Amino acid sequence: MAEGAINKWRILLGLISGLFMASLEGTIVPIAMPRAVLELGGESLYNWPITVFIFASTVSIPVWGRLSDLYGRRLIYNTGLAVFAVSSLLCGVSWRMESLIFFRLLQGLGSGAVFALTFTIIGDLFTLEERGRVTGYTSTVWAVGSILGPPLGGVIVDAIGWRWVYLINIPPAMIALFMGMRGLKGLAARNLDRNLDIKGFILFTLFASSLLVLIDAPLLNWQLLSLTALITVVSAPLLIRVELRERTPFIPFKLLAERLNFTLFTLNLVIGFAFFGTVTVIPPLLQWLYGLPPTEAGLLMAPSTLGWVLATNISSRLIVRYGPGPLIKTGVILFIAALVILVIAHTSTPSHLFLIPPLVMMGSSMGLTVPSTLITIQTMASPSELGFLTSILTFFRSFGGSIGSQAMWAPYAQTQIAVGAFENIYYPSIVSFGAALTLSMVNLPLAFSIKWPDLRLVEIQRKQSRETRV
Repeated sequence: MAEGAINKWRILLGLISGLFMASLEGTIVPIAMPRAVLELGGESLYNWPITVFIFASTVSIPVWGRLSDLYGRRLIYNTGLAVFAVSSLLCGVSWRMESLIFFRLLQGLGSGAVFALTFTIIGDLFTLEERGRVTGYTSTVWAVGSILGPPLGGVIVDAIGWRWVYLINIPPAMIALFMGMRGLKGLAARNLDRNLDIKGFILFTLFASSLLVLIDAPLLNWQLLSLTALITVVSAPLLIRVELRERTPFIPFKLLAERLNFTLFTLNLVIGFAFFGTVTVIPPLLQWLYGLPPTEAGLLMAPSTLGWVLATNISSRLIVRYGPGPLIKTGVILFIAALVILVIAHTSTPSHLFLIPPLVMMGSSMGLTVPSTLITIQTMASPSELGFLTSILTFFRSFGGSIGSQAMWAPYAQTQIAVGAFENIYYPSIVSFGAALTLSMVNLPLAFSIKWPDLRLVEIQRKQSRETRV
């Protein structure tokens, strides 16, 4: 028993190493791109290495999760890590911008495996009480990696060159891979009673990919936009039809439609839209409207991350005692209050310091809501669906963030923004933050109308059921 416990924490060390690497990569690369363009050329493709990484990571998350349910955590997690490590090396030796874009696409696929399976494996290994503490640890590591990314990227680019922004990933990837090869053997081994639903897999990938591409429609010409829209429209009903008939579907719509699962997914979709949309809009406004230098604008965004980390460490411990209901309800109310303040802040010419309280509130709301929904869905999920349900929850949040980033910036896109010209952003701010506020109101009836489960009771019942079968 003691050895098993030691092994769990050793495995966690490897998982944290991989998560730190992936979180760092999400924020470090934009700092390196200006130097990369100067060396590789392809100025018109400047944003593509960033865009394809996010795209591939988001689309692949539920795919990795489902594959791990079918073929085992160890094989799929290590495959994703290997893809990430090899593609990081290839990014570091890229010879043209086109090659960097392709290798970043592969790196995004590997990153999707890390994000999907880190939390799935934690759900496999740890009990409800342990999972609370571990969720606090992983959220802290993610936050530290995200915060360190930009300044560390600047130091690396200035000291040893932009290529090392990618090459720096290889040591932590090797640590995580070594830990995974040794510790994950036999964990959620291949399910011999189920095969991969190939048709569902292909249709889901087509639908999710085309839908995400449509969100970034300004990057496309009208011919590609029309083709992408056609793929989206055709693949959606085909996916639903195929999966409803499949005995073991890739996307189990009946499971997604269960009231608790539907509530958890919708909550994450909405908060993803509002939170990531807000953190997309605020930084340029701080620089262009308030006249802050980039460094100071970046520091002003830190309170939202710190609020997220602090609230996560609190909520992931309280959920065991009080259940998810009070924490999620508090998070929903806090998020709505933060958006109300942000609407006021951008329509009444206050000091930029007035933005700090709502950003802290918004981050704290994420820290109350995200781990609570994750722990809830993992506790309620059957072992055969744990990988999929954990990863699809992350997918909904990331997908909402992709939509929110585009939608909340759209009102400002054609607006003349100048330092102190608050009258120019009055109506765009009402539309942008007002849309996020209106959408967030949907979470109120969802959070307050459902009967939240007693997770401790569910855990006890499941343990007794296992003992009875033995």
